[in-house]
Amino acid sequence: MESGGPELTPRKRLGDVLVEAGYLSNQQIQKALDHQRNSGDKLGHILVQLGMITPEKMADALSVHLGYPRVDLARQYIEADLVSLVPDQMLAENAVLPLRVDNGILTVATTDPLDIFLIDELQRITGMSVSPVIATEEEIKTALSRSRDIASTARKVFDQYTDDADDEDSFLQKDQYLGDAPGVQLANMVVEQAVRDHASDIHLEPTEEDMDVRFRIDGILRKVMTVPRRLRNDVQSRIKVMANLDITERRRPQDGRIQIKVGDSDVDMRVSTLPTVHGEKIVARILNKAHGLLSIDQLGFNAETAEKLRRILKLNQGLVLVTGPTGSGKTTTLYSFLSHLNTVEKNIITIEDPVEYDLAGINQVQINPRVNLTFATGLRTVLRQDPDIIMVGEIRDRETAEIAIRSALTGHLVLSTLHTNNTIATVARLMDMGIEPYLISSTITAVISQRLVRKVCPDCKQEVPLTDPLVIQFIKGLGMAVPEKVYKGSGCVLCNQSGYHGRVAIEEVLIMNKNLRQAIDMRAGEEQMRALALESGMNTLQENAVAKLTAGITTTDEIVRTVYSIEEQEAL
Repeated sequence: MESGGPELTPRKRLGDVLVEAGYLSNQQIQKALDHQRNSGDKLGHILVQLGMITPEKMADALSVHLGYPRVDLARQYIEADLVSLVPDQMLAENAVLPLRVDNGILTVATTDPLDIFLIDELQRITGMSVSPVIATEEEIKTALSRSRDIASTARKVFDQYTDDADDEDSFLQKDQYLGDAPGVQLANMVVEQAVRDHASDIHLEPTEEDMDVRFRIDGILRKVMTVPRRLRNDVQSRIKVMANLDITERRRPQDGRIQIKVGDSDVDMRVSTLPTVHGEKIVARILNKAHGLLSIDQLGFNAETAEKLRRILKLNQGLVLVTGPTGSGKTTTLYSFLSHLNTVEKNIITIEDPVEYDLAGINQVQINPRVNLTFATGLRTVLRQDPDIIMVGEIRDRETAEIAIRSALTGHLVLSTLHTNNTIATVARLMDMGIEPYLISSTITAVISQRLVRKVCPDCKQEVPLTDPLVIQFIKGLGMAVPEKVYKGSGCVLCNQSGYHGRVAIEEVLIMNKNLRQAIDMRAGEEQMRALALESGMNTLQENAVAKLTAGITTTDEIVRTVYSIEEQEAL
């Protein structure tokens, strides 16, 4: 059989294609050719290896040079059954992916459509003619992972498990959950799929009949599959074994930790179990080190805010607070600040509960109430460690607040978080804790209040008219121009039909000034302080959210979900 492909016609040299496309200069091509004479490797591979061109641009150029189609795998639906035609080892070793079958011709994505040995082997294995298309290795790898979704692969596991193993209370030895038993396979699939989908949490929720598996992705829970009752305990026990928990104890809550490697990612998971009327519920928080650390510019703040924050972080002392509800990205923001500040000249110490990511060059302390290592006691000890910068994971009580503020007063830069709704409420909360106003006014340099909104999927993004009267009235109430058009996602492969892909922060940044400090000293009310903050140029959370709506970054539904509060409803 012969492979499908373009007709053999005279073609330009790859170097000429790259120069004409404006990707590279003649000098760069010549340098790569000189390198090729010594290595004997392919020119395209050398150019990518030397960092002269991205794999994506090289794939575009190869498509023009060789005449094979360039495929966009992000928009392709990949059938798991089709992928299974090719052995897993061959898929992994050769960066190849079956895409579709038309009239007995198998279309496959590959990085090298001229690899005749690979094409011949694919034809022998599948018994079909093979037509190659071009993609990058990373695109193929991502699409392959997406094709192996848990719902389809789990069916194979269910088939291995016979109905006579239906007694979910028949425990075997712990070794049962360490091998290739169906429950072990299924639990491993759940974890791997969650990491691939960039989920922040895995929920295993027993019901009267079976067990639901849900992932929290971009802040929203999504059901991904249902585990039959006969496999429920096996899956739960596998997770508990990985977390070093007691698999025979189901009557009391337990907490554990899992450290694993999924693909190229090092993943930490915090596991919590909770007895419910239908069985044991397990929640695992996923901390993927590959995605946890962002720069200040990657947080999603507008350029003006990012520049203000960089100026504030240059100060040698003061208190910077990041506020917002649980799940609003406060810790991620603090870590981005620490990464920005982390230099060999600075002694940075953190006190956290828990330590979510290991930061090289930073001394991180995990609190442990069992040995009286709390935020307050830990902070006292840290002050004797000659710190330049201190990060306190959370201010929970008056004692911690007082020590943090006095630390900032005595020449340290202190970063911390607080659970409040906005920046002005943070000042009021500290007063309610019993902190003297003069201490607050003399130490706080900035308060950042933030939320996370889901971003419109870029692949299925479409313009729609703004007709929601609630949102229109909300925008008018802010004194902002109401856009005629907004954006929403229609749902596609990339966003798993949700219309959203990723999240971005919206922020409210309060920078302390003379007028605000005087107002705090006089115990001014929240309304007076807010008026002063607005006079000084502070943009509110609501204004920043609407700006991202108008810019096509998020949707009206996200605006209502995150920043449209009861107070706004009453005001309107």
